[in-house]
Amino acid sequence: MTKQHLMMLLIFTIVFVNFIAFFYYRITKNIYFSAFIILISAGVLAILEGFIVMMILDDAFGFFFGLNLVGPYLLINSIIVFLIAIVVSIVKFSKRSKD
Repeated sequence: MTKQHLMMLLIFTIVFVNFIAFFYYRITKNIYFSAFIILISAGVLAILEGFIVMMILDDAFGFFFGLNLVGPYLLINSIIVFLIAIVVSIVKFSKRSKD
């Protein structure tokens, strides 16, 4: 049962951070800032979920498991968003130079 809870926690946090980054993108129209929000939240949520997993598993080594639960996935997610931002910027620049 605890593995299911941890997977639900992982999915919830990744979706939650992506929604926050999307809403910041809608407000600021800056996709680089959205990628930065995902990158910063990776570190913060990795520490937070380390403590949550430590309480769920009732073991001190659960903290390190919690660090590996969501941190790497959000780092990969922020890299993907950053690469998309670079591609969008290149496309906008090439369209602007053609006109």
